[in-house]
Amino acid sequence: MPKVTATLTSPAISCMHCAMTITGGLKTIEGIEDVVVDPQSKKVTVSYDSDKINENGIRAKLSELGYPAD
Repeated sequence: MPKVTATLTSPAISCMHCAMTITGGLKTIEGIEDVVVDPQSKKVTVSYDSDKINENGIRAKLSELGYPAD
């Protein structure tokens, strides 16, 4: 179970409500272990099991939630 951390930027993040939406949405995905959202820097840091999910899958979920990553 290789643990990987990715930090993505989404200009659409503007507040703590955004952070809660992203955290809740990403944590529903199998393999995602931790999510930290910083609305001030507009960054999402995700720790995940690369055997179960990859960065493209995380980006797709962010887009689905309304927060596409650059």
